[in-house]
Amino acid sequence: MGPAENNEDRYEDILKRIAERRPFGSKWREILPQSPHERALDRINAYDSLAYLSRGEYEQWLCYGPKSLRGSAWSGVVVWAHRKGYHGYQTLTLHGVWAHYADDQILLSIGSRHVPYSAPVYDAGVYRVAIQSNFRIYYDDGGQAPEQGDGLLYRCAYSEGERLQHRQALKEIVKQWGRELGSA
Repeated sequence: MGPAENNEDRYEDILKRIAERRPFGSKWREILPQSPHERALDRINAYDSLAYLSRGEYEQWLCYGPKSLRGSAWSGVVVWAHRKGYHGYQTLTLHGVWAHYADDQILLSIGSRHVPYSAPVYDAGVYRVAIQSNFRIYYDDGGQAPEQGDGLLYRCAYSEGERLQHRQALKEIVKQWGRELGSA
């Protein structure tokens, strides 16, 4: 085999590697196995239910999401909203549904929390772009479920046989949130 054939093989190898690469700038999509709590959220249609809020046009609020979050023993789907205007960033409102363990059962929690701005500086231009995809950059919050007295509207043990009731409760609460965002 001469140098010309070596170069041709090398060229073909380079072309093959280029074809196998992911597109420039795209992230590897890691498909994680669903946990039992993520399955529960999926079964009650949590993501699509909360997407209803972020598609709305509100006179005084900007709403983003939904985003799926997960912790070591919980999963959740949240949307986040803040008031329009220069000082609206100071408090973020998280609306969401979470599935988490209590003893040996999965609980569903639906509620809202108010989270104060925690970044050291505020730059309106950068904030406006970054907040659309991730609230955790500016707010010191992991996205956990609200506790009793913290805006918790619904908490119930998840049961596959009662998933339609859970789904209906979520739907009603999301409609209530939509009315609150529209009238506030």
